[in-house]
Amino acid sequence: MTPAFEGSKTARARAHAAVQQINAYIRRPETDCGCSSVVGEVLGSLTPTELGPVVRELFTASVRQRAKVLTLAELLKDLEQLSERSEPGELDEAVMLFEDMADQARLGAQFLRALSRHSPNGPQLETTSGETAPGGIAYDI
Repeated sequence: MTPAFEGSKTARARAHAAVQQINAYIRRPETDCGCSSVVGEVLGSLTPTELGPVVRELFTASVRQRAKVLTLAELLKDLEQLSERSEPGELDEAVMLFEDMADQARLGAQFLRALSRHSPNGPQLETTSGETAPGGIAYDI
């Protein structure tokens, strides 16, 4: 899903490019991708007009990751029905669900880490649950 950026054509293009760069670094398979300085450089190069939509997109991306983790957890709800005598294929499927859940959670954490390290004083809005969200986006929790 491509975020809707506001502002001039140049500002929209720079914000979109920043999101693409950050996504590329955050989605690296290494546990600690070392992308903090790169993300900081990308965010630091943006004007306040460009930064707002990028911060919102990073936060929205972390919320999407949470939804994926919850979906995968729902698929694991019948795990108690498995035992040490279960078919290897059933156990392998559970393993893959756990691994996918860990990958999705790690990615969500990377998005939030990028926000927490590089936009500590960003715009704040009240969420629909009354809490404050980083980057000025309202969300349901």
